[in-house]
Amino acid sequence: MSEWDLPDDVETTKIERVGGGGYTWESGVYLTTIDLVYLDQRDSEAIFLNAVLKNDAGKELKEAFCIKSGKDKGKRTWYISKKDGKKYPLPGYSIANSLCISALGKSLADCLKETTKKMVEVYDYKEGKTVPTEKYALMNLVGKAVKVAVHQVKQDKTKKNDATGKYDSTGETKVINECKFFGNTAGVTAEEIEAGEEATMFDKWAEKNTGTVIDKSTKKTGASAADIMGGGTAAEPAASTKSLFT
Repeated sequence: MSEWDLPDDVETTKIERVGGGGYTWESGVYLTTIDLVYLDQRDSEAIFLNAVLKNDAGKELKEAFCIKSGKDKGKRTWYISKKDGKKYPLPGYSIANSLCISALGKSLADCLKETTKKMVEVYDYKEGKTVPTEKYALMNLVGKAVKVAVHQVKQDKTKKNDATGKYDSTGETKVINECKFFGNTAGVTAEEIEAGEEATMFDKWAEKNTGTVIDKSTKKTGASAADIMGGGTAAEPAASTKSLFT
């Protein structure tokens, strides 16, 4: 069992729900090409899978999915629910897994067995600009076409509090994109692929969510894009192989 395989006692999580409500994409379903996928480790030791997607107009969408928690949370690919005490994959792990299944028909754990060191332009906050940085890239995903359900989300801007080490709201807001789930070019989602079901989820999701904005900020406004854009611990997992990040 590798460090990326979920333990057998982790519950299956469904991320494909109809739900509700720089350059951001309007909420909707898009056919995209994977331009780049690479791993990044934060100061907390949490590991993120960073994906860069391009739509047919050449516009980029960038998102980082947390696939392993930081040192303070046990450096795990899963968490324990406070509601039922069961183990579930990290939300970012589930979405990254959805990407891998949709693009290659392989799990995230299998895709992570094939990584290549690559120089990537990464924003350096100390330098105040992007700088070439060596990262582990998943080149097996690059160039693959996938469909993705994208939400436009309004949230608080935050700034690190040097005294506490936590990020506090600045009182301002920003609009970002969040990938909800992925599917293949035929419009069959990752969960539908695994279950052998017909393609229905993208249409259901698009009918309810296209053009909406999910407002996660502390300053609530309207639910439409026009409104918002116009407005202001358990047992450790089984032993794993050597980590890419030591």
